[in-house]
Amino acid sequence: MKKTGIYRFWQIVYPIGIYYVVSSVVYFCLTMMFGAETETYMLRQMVCGAFTIPFILSFYRQDRQLETVVYGENEKPAGSRTFWNIFCAVAAGAMTGIAVNNLIAMTPMIRLSPGFDEANTSFFAGGILYELLGSCLVIPAAEELLYRGVVWKRLRMYFGNAAALVVSAVIFGAVHANLVQFLYAGILGLLLAYLMQTTGKLYAPILAHIAANTAAVVRQETGWLDFAYRPTAAGIGCSVLLLVASGVLLWQHHRICEGKKEENHAGK
Repeated sequence: MKKTGIYRFWQIVYPIGIYYVVSSVVYFCLTMMFGAETETYMLRQMVCGAFTIPFILSFYRQDRQLETVVYGENEKPAGSRTFWNIFCAVAAGAMTGIAVNNLIAMTPMIRLSPGFDEANTSFFAGGILYELLGSCLVIPAAEELLYRGVVWKRLRMYFGNAAALVVSAVIFGAVHANLVQFLYAGILGLLLAYLMQTTGKLYAPILAHIAANTAAVVRQETGWLDFAYRPTAAGIGCSVLLLVASGVLLWQHHRICEGKKEENHAGK
């Protein structure tokens, strides 16, 4: 396997390029068909996400075969428990997403990020059906397949777990192209990469991403927990409580995964 810096950089970057080229071409065609109104924005994004999946899936499958050679059975962390992984992913994703949204809303960052207002308006302009199908299902699946299924795995293969965790999160934040979403997606990206690292299962970050996006949609459409956006005792307390609960859950998750790995190593 080639190990030059340029080769490694290219192997990490070009799947992202493929993703955005395919997405941009499809988005352009859909804009020509449906127009550029914000009401159709999420519909266009949903279709773009669906079109990218087969392209990124080919990279993912190639890397799975390579992982078998490089890592052998270590590609599947020992002792992963499906039900526990699902519960941890959904709960931690939703709680972290809500808390981080709250804390960002309490700062001046939203006013300093004009691109966020435009993105947020478009995001919620098309109706709840497109929000649920697009932002809560198709887009999380497509993004996780790329950023955790391909980018994180390649970073881990070349640079190790710690670098993969941090760099994949920074890349995930950077592609969102405004300050607010960079911070939110970057923090969420750390969680998603951590779940991928501890479980070795792509469904874990997918479910966490779905849970975070679904919580955001439910809050927008129902007004649920609106008080927590404000820098009051109740809002700050709610946000801190959610972060602590998520941290405790992830700590317990880490203990279970590490304990099972030790059991499996001892049994060999």
